[in-house]
Amino acid sequence: MRRIAIACLIAARAGAAWAQPAPAPATPVFEAPRAHDANVPYPADAPPHSAPVAVTVKLTVDATGAVIKVELVSAPQPGFDEPVIAAARGFRFDPATYGGKPVAAEVAFTQTFLPPVPPDVADAAAGDGPRRSASLRGKLVELGTRAPVSGATVTASAGDRSYVVDADARGRFVLPLPDGSARVTVTAPGHRAFLQHEQLVTGQELAVTYLVERDRYDPYEIVVMGEQRREEVSRIALRGAEIKQVPGTFGDPFRVVQALPGVSTIASLLAFPIVRGNGPSATGISIDGTRIPLLYHLGAGPSVIHPEFVDEIDFYPGGAPVTFGGYVGGILDGRTRRAGRDERVVDVDVNLVQAGGLVREPIRLLGATLTIAGRYGYPGLVISQVSNELSLSYWDYQLRLDGGTPNNGWTVFAFGARDELDELRDIGPELPFDPTDPTRMRPRELRPALVMSFHRLDLRGHRTFGDLRASARAVVGRDRSLVDDTGDAPTRFAAWVAEPSARLDWRPAASFTGSLGIEGALHDTSARFPPGDGMLPDLVDGAAVRGLGRSYRASGFAEAVWRPSDDWLVRPGIRADRYSDRSAARSAVDPRLTVRYRIARRDLDDVPPDSDDSSIWLKASAGIYHQPPRYLVPIPGLDQLSLSYGLLRSVQTSLGVEVPLPARFEVTAEGYYNELDPTFFELARPRDPMVAQISPVLFPGSPSFGQPDDPYLDQFAVRAAGRSFGAELMARRRSTTGIYGWASYTLSLSERLRDGRWRPYDFDRTHLVNLVAGIPLGRSWDFGVRLQYQSGKPEPVLGEAVVRNAGYARFDVRFDKHAAWRSWILDFYVDITNVAVMPEEIEAGETIRYALPTAGVRGRF
Repeated sequence: MRRIAIACLIAARAGAAWAQPAPAPATPVFEAPRAHDANVPYPADAPPHSAPVAVTVKLTVDATGAVIKVELVSAPQPGFDEPVIAAARGFRFDPATYGGKPVAAEVAFTQTFLPPVPPDVADAAAGDGPRRSASLRGKLVELGTRAPVSGATVTASAGDRSYVVDADARGRFVLPLPDGSARVTVTAPGHRAFLQHEQLVTGQELAVTYLVERDRYDPYEIVVMGEQRREEVSRIALRGAEIKQVPGTFGDPFRVVQALPGVSTIASLLAFPIVRGNGPSATGISIDGTRIPLLYHLGAGPSVIHPEFVDEIDFYPGGAPVTFGGYVGGILDGRTRRAGRDERVVDVDVNLVQAGGLVREPIRLLGATLTIAGRYGYPGLVISQVSNELSLSYWDYQLRLDGGTPNNGWTVFAFGARDELDELRDIGPELPFDPTDPTRMRPRELRPALVMSFHRLDLRGHRTFGDLRASARAVVGRDRSLVDDTGDAPTRFAAWVAEPSARLDWRPAASFTGSLGIEGALHDTSARFPPGDGMLPDLVDGAAVRGLGRSYRASGFAEAVWRPSDDWLVRPGIRADRYSDRSAARSAVDPRLTVRYRIARRDLDDVPPDSDDSSIWLKASAGIYHQPPRYLVPIPGLDQLSLSYGLLRSVQTSLGVEVPLPARFEVTAEGYYNELDPTFFELARPRDPMVAQISPVLFPGSPSFGQPDDPYLDQFAVRAAGRSFGAELMARRRSTTGIYGWASYTLSLSERLRDGRWRPYDFDRTHLVNLVAGIPLGRSWDFGVRLQYQSGKPEPVLGEAVVRNAGYARFDVRFDKHAAWRSWILDFYVDITNVAVMPEEIEAGETIRYALPTAGVRGRF
């Protein structure tokens, strides 16, 4: 496994991907629903009780403010549950809003019934009875988060009388009381009852701060669950625990794509995705549309962006809109959100292989919020326990400043990463023979064998003028990679990157949105190669430096999202790209079309009847996609290979259906057919048996590398036609409080036309099965399980696939325990990849067994 992982990493230096989608729209603001009247009378036939009784229910409030579903959350309490459920059905709310539009949402409501008090309580509460000579002034904040507790009721019992007041939206209250001892009770929706004894003095005001505990703490809580207008065919959106608590992903949002339909992998631990039969370099991975040149740390680890920056993952296995260009396969885009003006967060995460943190703090002087994050990985410490010949390390950083408002704002976002793989190398001449240590031949030490790094500065701004929204963006960066496969001198690649873009969105009516965008890219790449060994006579003085030159891209796109009626959505678009470098210039025009048709509406208790989520949709898409030539996997510093090889092209088509089910289940089925013509630079092994033995294919030493007439790369530049087709079935449940997850099955076939025959693609896997489930266990425990099966891929012999290996199955588990203290929350977690130590056949006759456990703690202050 180590040999294959290192080979894939080093082979990565022969290619890279680039694309610059349009700027992401500003994150809409969510406003929670507000109740008009949420009173529950004390039950006339309530059983006797001496302590407060709290009943918690979950309410689903539709876009009109009506309660359409009531679900009991707390343990059954006969005599109290029924009155709360009955009263809650009649509650009225100002509906929740998302981006200014009413949406459905879930809210928790807790009703606390205090023990009956003497009949004169009502008179005391109204002001009759003993004179109130003291007062209690307080603030209610949430235990663990220090957030204000709104909607709370404070009740004080003094002697045989009770006094009641409601706290304001900021959790503040003032309650006049008589002097002496008082028993204070605080009740609030979604929180446990708080009890406290206070001693009040005549003529004095007692100031207090009460820490009220939530019913349940979830650092990955999802707030919005309401209607979202669906405009794509194949997009899968994941949020919250769906992207940060999936077992076997190290808590990394981008690795979750491996558990989605249509996605296979080179090997179970290598994160490079094979999406619908396309090579790894055909799938684009980006953050807010900015391409990430280094996808995952060390090829098999977490992604290079701190998980807390990623608010949502958008995955397009096919049918991506025209805002995404430069790839003939899938798109995986991480979406961030703008930090709030008064948002303060400190997040620390430490586990067995890495440590990281995030700090978010308002900067009043700038009217902005600053977020700083970073991680350092030390897997080499774990590897050193079993081997002293290999060491791995990595780090990444993110610095972001968000200013303005969601409608008129700006963002400065700097981020980068560095990976290093060290190998034990000879560093001196052979030592004299030592009979006491016959293995002591020559001095050795760990030296860098592979170093990859990148840095990006992303400047963006947007303004809204009525129905028109304008946004602009400029991205600049530096990429570098070093590969030392000889121990004498390394091969180096470096590139300067500049990628500007601008976009206009016009929405004159709710049924129509038009968009125009322009993009550009300049990549200036250079390389330094090691000394020659006689095979390369044109190397001079032991080193050769040759610039690979500049490459340019100019792009434009236009699209419309049109709803001619509630039952139809039509999304046409067209994209044009012009690529050029010193060897050639290439152009591409990509028309694309998405159509959705509502077959029927369904009457579901927990979904508004007019929502897209309550309808059965038929969906279809067709489009053309192009990309520049790249090698198997990307590397920072080498963005594309020579355009003299031409552009890759694919025609993607799909047809599917979405069926909503009760209890927030949804079933989707989709069939697809893609034509790839031409395709090249993707084979796992070259066809020519002599070339297969020439190391410069994987370890380039020629100054012509990546240029026209390169004798080594030409062996991979065999133009071929390809096709992939299959069917994807997915059942999914989305929930903020209960079980969530999905089960998916993919039947796929990917082929290449070679020598007049259709042959399986080197990474084709016919059957893909994924099961992901997150299960709240109560008492702030969560359990996650993931089962993955991928059938065998072809084993090529001299480039011809003749047999398939045994495939593999994986069973991953994760446990989380959330605990709250005064002003912080801790999440203790254990994540075990391949907990059953299932075997995996890497190559014919070579099988490995492994289990990767990690344990850590995450603190949120």
